Amino acid sequence: MKKKIIICSGGTGGHIYPALAIVEAIRDNYPLCEILFISSKKGPGIEILEQYNINHITIKSCGLVMNVNMLRKIFNAIKFFYFYIIGFFQSLRIVLGFKPDIILGMGGYICAPVLSAGILTGTKIALHEQNYIPGRLNSFFSRFAKYIFISFKDTAKYLKAEKDRIIFTGNPLRKTIRKRKNLEPDFKKWGLEKGRFTIVAFGGSLGAQKINNTVMGLYDYFKDNDKIQILLISGKRFYDSLIETKKNIIDSKDKIIFRVFDYISEMDEIYRLADLVISRAGANTISELMEYNIPSILVPYPHAVANHQFYNADFLVRNGKAIMVEDKDLSEKRLVELIEILAESDWKKYKEMKSIVINDTVADSAGLIAAKLMES
Repeated sequence: MKKKIIICSGGTGGHIYPALAIVEAIRDNYPLCEILFISSKKGPGIEILEQYNINHITIKSCGLVMNVNMLRKIFNAIKFFYFYIIGFFQSLRIVLGFKPDIILGMGGYICAPVLSAGILTGTKIALHEQNYIPGRLNSFFSRFAKYIFISFKDTAKYLKAEKDRIIFTGNPLRKTIRKRKNLEPDFKKWGLEKGRFTIVAFGGSLGAQKINNTVMGLYDYFKDNDKIQILLISGKRFYDSLIETKKNIIDSKDKIIFRVFDYISEMDEIYRLADLVISRAGANTISELMEYNIPSILVPYPHAVANHQFYNADFLVRNGKAIMVEDKDLSEKRLVELIEILAESDWKKYKEMKSIVINDTVADSAGLIAAKLMES
């Protein structure tokens, strides 16, 4: 089936990776389909697209930040609409030249001019919402979309659209994430030991300083514990300072194993190692934790638009699969308390969380979305 599809997405991993999963599904099942990816120069997106040899183009764009003072809001609004107009005419030229059958918006402010160009030219548009609470952009464009793909069933009640246009697909996960979950973990590769309780901590693709510093603080508390090991993915911008901190506190007599990495692309391998994850609550992370059935301590990013990470985390908490700590309440003492609660009575609480399986998932989310796009 020969079709042309434009996929537009913000440049962060949270938007790019679900989009990449859909590209994989289209390539596997509809090899004649032609894909053009439109994204931003910001974030790791371009590097990822080039790594997977995806035809892509960038346009001008700018986010609309609202949680600032009035003067700053006015400046941000002017800047947003200035770049929106430039991006719109760039998108219009691209859409008229490429002539797609449908445009899929994966979220991020860059989608606004692309989807607008699609509507003006009479091109069908579709949306994918990764988060529990829809973003402003998807809420606005949902009235024009042929399909609105959602990652959580409850998200439908926040959208003003006919039910037949809203399709529960779950959040698309890359093949490496979905198909390798049952492989044996390789502890030695990451400097860890099999048999220890393994805590993995990270703060998203860019890292989170609050999580980094707090998890690093666990070192002193657990330094004499030979049954626990910690792997911290810091983000490249924080790595050097954390390594320096570690050098200053480490002692050859310490029994804990504590590894720090700046960035790890093979997250499927890391999830297979993890008994417990400490992280932000981005939509991708939530979906991957469900896929790998890993209990977690979630620290939602406090400045996320509409506080959407809080609601992502709350979904797992309500299902008994996670504990949530708000960023303002995160401390070494609080983390230690929570780990000790999980460890009480031979890890009774942890085992209860581990035994819970959330069925609010779709076996092949990316394949379902790809099939729907081909129907357009």
